[in-house]
Amino acid sequence: MKKYIIPVLTLALALTACNQADRFDYGQEIVLITGTDATPVSADRILADQVPITYNFSLSLTGVAKEDMKVHIQFDTLALKAYNKANQTNYVSVPRDVVLLGDEYVTINKGTATSAVTSVTMTDNSFIEEGVIYVIPLSVAYVDGGDVSILEGSKSLFIRVGKTMESFSLDIPNTGVYSTYNLGAGNYNLGDTWTLELKALPYNMKSRGSDQLCRLACWNEDGGGQVLLRFNENGKPWKTLDIVAPNGRYVTGATGEGDSAVGVFEPNQWYMISIVWNGSDMVVYVNGEKDTPWQYTIAGSQAFNLNRFEIGMSWGGYANSQSYTGRMAEMRIWNIARSQSDIASTLCSVDATAEGLLGYWKMNEGQGHIFRDSVNGNDMDWDRSEREKNENGYLPTPEAGASVAWVKDAKNKCAQ
Repeated sequence: MKKYIIPVLTLALALTACNQADRFDYGQEIVLITGTDATPVSADRILADQVPITYNFSLSLTGVAKEDMKVHIQFDTLALKAYNKANQTNYVSVPRDVVLLGDEYVTINKGTATSAVTSVTMTDNSFIEEGVIYVIPLSVAYVDGGDVSILEGSKSLFIRVGKTMESFSLDIPNTGVYSTYNLGAGNYNLGDTWTLELKALPYNMKSRGSDQLCRLACWNEDGGGQVLLRFNENGKPWKTLDIVAPNGRYVTGATGEGDSAVGVFEPNQWYMISIVWNGSDMVVYVNGEKDTPWQYTIAGSQAFNLNRFEIGMSWGGYANSQSYTGRMAEMRIWNIARSQSDIASTLCSVDATAEGLLGYWKMNEGQGHIFRDSVNGNDMDWDRSEREKNENGYLPTPEAGASVAWVKDAKNKCAQ
């Protein structure tokens, strides 16, 4: 049986360098769940691939207990509901009947400030669905003994629960699949705030030589703005991502080539690329970590009416010279500026009913040539995709559908 332990911490709310006049109530100590001073959501996560699985935690006082006291712990879905409402989150409680509390009463002994370690055990994982963020919600209900108060902001602990998923992804071994799909006018009018996300695993970003430009994908508006993603753009450090936006350019990786920092990419690794426009700045996250740009010339409005999604380079004679070989999954369009915490908690999948989500293509069908949209059914049938072959505009490319390939192996495992 696996166990996860939260280390006992000296908390910011433990009134360091305080005196009696600083206390919430004169003469009283405050009891709280250890580690919840910053956020009640656990930093650690139960990875429930095998059950039963146990998570350990403890309780703390802001001072030393003057007598033995028993603290009652309860499974608390109401606290989770209140947290979701206050923080605009969508955490879902695991079913009560799969949770066993090690001790409903936890003792803090006289002369100490921290309880013994107690535990919670999850006994089943069959309920877990992709895209849902589950937690075990626990709260301090009341205290027997001692003149103490319960710190409201730190009385609850939401223990995140995840599971390793393995799914198909789109496989792009050659340029045959390169094409652009018309998503329809008016469906994705991106204005003051938006987020675009794409998950990719490049096989080789220089398959055709050291100077090769590697074009991954593009969201664009016919005759208007675009958000173009490409590696190895001329004059930019290798392994960085060049993002051409409606007004300006963003290049990832503050220190450029040869650095392992955020925004510097390596072959054969999955990357969730999240491009956020918050109304005044463009922020890029790679696997949930904030990037510092190597180049930033973003200025003015970034609004555009997104009506096409392009894989690779589909026009002119550039397909071969700018080839991307690799995998692709999890394409998402939002009309909100997603937060870093939301992005980091949904690297594997996202709830299709999430606020602000306009389109969601998992690209995990495993067969055929249609990429399903989980939000509004705006599926992309790659047999009906197009290429901008000449000055006459887009021409149908039904052969692109025949080039669609799928792959499912150990590389596609993701712990949500």
